[in-house]
Amino acid sequence: MESTTTYHEIDFLLPAQRFNINFTYVTQKGLPFVREFVLRLVHLGPMSKSQIATFFGFSRKETEEAIDDLVERDELTLNESGRLTLTDKSKGYFTDIGEVPRLSLLRDSGACLSFDLATFTCLGKDISSDKWKTGIQIKVDDENAARSEAHVEKHFQRQFNEIFHKGFLSKSLEQEEKDSPTVYTVNSVNKIRQIPLRLSMKFQVDMDGRSVEREDFESLKSSDYVHERIAVELDRLARPTNTIEIAKAMLELGDSDTLRLIDSKTNSVNLRYLADLAKLEVNGPQKRTTFLGPIYSQANWSLLQRLLAPALKSRIEASADVGQDSFVWLAPSDPYWCKSNRLQISLSDFFHKASTKEKKLYSPTVYLPVSGQSDYRAANQWKQELDLHSNEVHGLTEGFLGGNVEILHLDGSFVVVVYHMALHDTFPVTVPIGFISTDKEIVSSIGRKAKAYLQGSSGFETPNDCGLIARFGRGDRV
Repeated sequence: MESTTTYHEIDFLLPAQRFNINFTYVTQKGLPFVREFVLRLVHLGPMSKSQIATFFGFSRKETEEAIDDLVERDELTLNESGRLTLTDKSKGYFTDIGEVPRLSLLRDSGACLSFDLATFTCLGKDISSDKWKTGIQIKVDDENAARSEAHVEKHFQRQFNEIFHKGFLSKSLEQEEKDSPTVYTVNSVNKIRQIPLRLSMKFQVDMDGRSVEREDFESLKSSDYVHERIAVELDRLARPTNTIEIAKAMLELGDSDTLRLIDSKTNSVNLRYLADLAKLEVNGPQKRTTFLGPIYSQANWSLLQRLLAPALKSRIEASADVGQDSFVWLAPSDPYWCKSNRLQISLSDFFHKASTKEKKLYSPTVYLPVSGQSDYRAANQWKQELDLHSNEVHGLTEGFLGGNVEILHLDGSFVVVVYHMALHDTFPVTVPIGFISTDKEIVSSIGRKAKAYLQGSSGFETPNDCGLIARFGRGDRV
């Protein structure tokens, strides 16, 4: 087992803004052949016209034309002894003896670039995601947003060389300027709109169950301030330790195996036992696989798909109609659930694989936690947070197994249980840990408990299934 293990993956949404920037830059161009080499010769020392003619093999007329052109350009002049020498202007073309002369020119250009509002790192022409969804929003100083144009003007100049070499400027500028140009002045900076920069963070633990220091963000020039702001948000979202409630839920589900992973002395997760359990599950008769982290993480979702595949295959081959069998996904009441773009991918997969071209394999439904049928605020938040499938996403009154447990259950075939453990003294975010089982008894037992809650009520005429999220506020539940 590796020295560190990822126990959660969360996306943070850092405010950024897109700007139109108009600027003037300095470019250095080479000179035409004759002009360059005459100047290079005179740069070695004052020369007479005849010496220049002899060196280049010019005729008298050719010599006169070349020298007259350079005099008119204020690049050559006569010294007191009547020899040609460089002017102050043409001396500026050279950095050293023998160097190729370069002519500095001022040119205007523009760019549409994005900068984050924490470090003002240039992010390029575009940001892949511009949706304020499935992530924890990071707050930055109000002054950063209020004076963003002034900040960007300063940072654009500081980062100009890097911006150029990363290919963030116009293609024409890059093609024309083989050597690195330098910014001369920024003429204007105009804010276009605010967008999020999605920062994905892995939360890791070492083999002794201790939280590992989080890594810096590659897209930012400095991560210290962002980490500070993230810490503020995590403290705000922190929940009381729920190990007792988790243990009760495990006992209610008859799950003694996962219970052993909790180290009561350290209030942590015993990763060494997790590794041992994984070996036993691979080599043992149990149809169970334990995992750490959110079920929608790339690794865990791939695991789910692999273990689910035989059940879907048998449904495809079955002659009986299996389309009405329910596949439910009960979300937990956890502040970090769905705070990753990976959930959108998994939800899409969950709904998409419900049918083939030939037949329906199952009826998918997602249940999202709300306080009740009149919890329009939570319903609207869910609508904004997720790209909902309007006919397949319901509100569910919070309380199932204390709101700490997530369940995916396919009738008769498959079940996933995820416990969301809050261990704030040890870990900055909740620790999702759970198992996948295809054991028919376990699938059936957990399915009965889930269905009992779905079909139950929290009071008179207040069913736990609050109906379609899309219809909250319309006066109908169905």
